[in-house]
Amino acid sequence: MNGRPGGRGRRLVLWRHGQTAWNVERRFQGTTDIELTGTGVAQARRSARLLAALRPDAIVASDLGRAKATAAELAAVTGLTVTHHAELRETYAGAWQGLTHEEIAERYGEQYAAWKRGEPVRRGGGELETEVADRAAPVVLSHAEKLPDGGTLVVVSHGGTIRTTIGRLLGLEARSWEALGGLSNCCWSVLGEGARGWRLLEHNAGTLPEPVLGDDD
Repeated sequence: MNGRPGGRGRRLVLWRHGQTAWNVERRFQGTTDIELTGTGVAQARRSARLLAALRPDAIVASDLGRAKATAAELAAVTGLTVTHHAELRETYAGAWQGLTHEEIAERYGEQYAAWKRGEPVRRGGGELETEVADRAAPVVLSHAEKLPDGGTLVVVSHGGTIRTTIGRLLGLEARSWEALGGLSNCCWSVLGEGARGWRLLEHNAGTLPEPVLGDDD
C-alpha cells in the first residue's frame, strides 16, 4: 500500500476536523455525526487560510458533518470542490460511542486496558485499526494518483483515521501506529512523495511546512 516510487513530488495534507462539543467532553465520537462548535468553525477558518497558501489541487473529506464543515472552509477560499467519502469516517467504536473515557474504563475496563497497551481491540465491538486503514488508505491513494506531478491533495478526516492511514502509507507495522501521536483539532500532517515512496514531513502541525535544511533533507 506504499505510494508508488518514482519521485513525482506529490504531497498529501491530512487535516483533522475542528473542535466539537464531544471533543471538549472527551466523549468517544467514532462515526456519530457531531457538529463543530463555534470554536471549531473558527479553527477551520484560520487553518483554511493557511492551507490555501499551499495551493492544493484537490480536497477530499469524510462525509461526517464535522469534516464536511471543516473542508467547506478550505473550499470557500480555494474555489475547489470537495469530494466526500464514507470510507474516510472515523473508526466505528460501537458501544463506546458517546461515552467518556472514564465511563469506558469503568464499564469496559479489560478491553480499555488492552487498547491502551496497544493490542488489536474492537473497541465497543467496532472496527480494528487495520480495517480502518483498509478502507481509508485506498481512497487517499486513488485521489493522489490523479494529482499532477508536484501536486497537493488535502484530506479532511478524523484523528484515528488519519493516524492509521499514515501508518499504512508509510509501511509501518500496525502495532507501531500508536507511535504517531494524536492530532489536535484542525491540525494536520504532511506526507511527501520521494523516490522511495511516501515520507512523513510534518505531524500535528498548525503552521505551514518549512523546508528541512541540513543533512537529512
